[in-house]
Amino acid sequence: MRVAVDAHAVAQPSAGDAGNARWIENLIHALTTTADAGDEVCAMVAHAAAEQRIDAGVPLLQVGEANMRRLTSGAPRAMERARADVGVFNYVVPFRGRTPSAVVVHDAAFITNPEWFSRRDNLVLGKLVPAAVRRAKIVIAVSNTEGAQIADALDIDPARIHVVRTYPAPVFTPDPSGTAAARVYERWGLTRYVLAVGDIHPRKNIGALAQALQQLGDPGLELALVGRPALGGEQIVAGANARWLGRVSDDQLADLYRAATVVAVPSLYEGFGLPILEAMACGAPTVASSRGAMPEVAGEGAIVADPTPSALADAIREALDPVVADRLRAAGPVQAATFTPSAMGRAGWDALRIVTS
Repeated sequence: MRVAVDAHAVAQPSAGDAGNARWIENLIHALTTTADAGDEVCAMVAHAAAEQRIDAGVPLLQVGEANMRRLTSGAPRAMERARADVGVFNYVVPFRGRTPSAVVVHDAAFITNPEWFSRRDNLVLGKLVPAAVRRAKIVIAVSNTEGAQIADALDIDPARIHVVRTYPAPVFTPDPSGTAAARVYERWGLTRYVLAVGDIHPRKNIGALAQALQQLGDPGLELALVGRPALGGEQIVAGANARWLGRVSDDQLADLYRAATVVAVPSLYEGFGLPILEAMACGAPTVASSRGAMPEVAGEGAIVADPTPSALADAIREALDPVVADRLRAAGPVQAATFTPSAMGRAGWDALRIVTS
């Protein structure tokens, strides 16, 4: 069986959803490393930089950067030339072509909470995603929780939905040398900080986290923010002792997790919640929102709290306790270790074989 995975989001030059790109990148690796004899994975790439992030030896299919051209001609032609049995796409599948497709819907927030999106996003997603779901042979969800949400929001037969959960990249491990804190201090001057990871978006709920830190009243505890600051982001964290770090490399992010006093993921909704998984894998005391799939990911490895300022403040206060922090540092990697490339690969192949059965 030959699978072509649309990797246009990987290493895209403009800002995008890093979590979705990471899921695709991980899927390519997971499928490749769990392939049976006669199975092959190729990647449809739109940007030259993506070639550096995709496993060596994976055949690359150039499909062009423009979304419309990629979906109408680039991807269909590339899949036919490669004789692919199925193509895997995020949210939107090709409008035409003979190769069957699987569509990955990371979450249905554009339906359940349209107020979080621009008018253009609502218009595009509201039309194209339901059409893709109808055209695709199967629908892939990134968590069990989100699978149920998608079935309800998009009125899909649950039997068409297959869950394929991702895993933390190998760089995200507990501090192997005990020097992460020194590197973080040398680069950013941070010592005691609560870390939040992700581009600023209304559902990321960073304002509530900033208010939580204000309620804690600990002047030595900073709020460190990794990701793309949005216009007006300074107002979102006004009054908090906040520091914008912008985008960082994976190695730098791993160090920030390892040295963090607490990692907080206060989102109002996530279809998965990759920063929770990465933070736990690094042994960071982690506080996660109780919404969406985040409790599913956190398990016993993090403190789960309602994403309100007062509840987040209480959870962070609890995580600051040395005994609790030590428990979380031990439990986090154990929980994260249940998410593996082999599990993702097996679930992926099981789902994709249905397309050709």
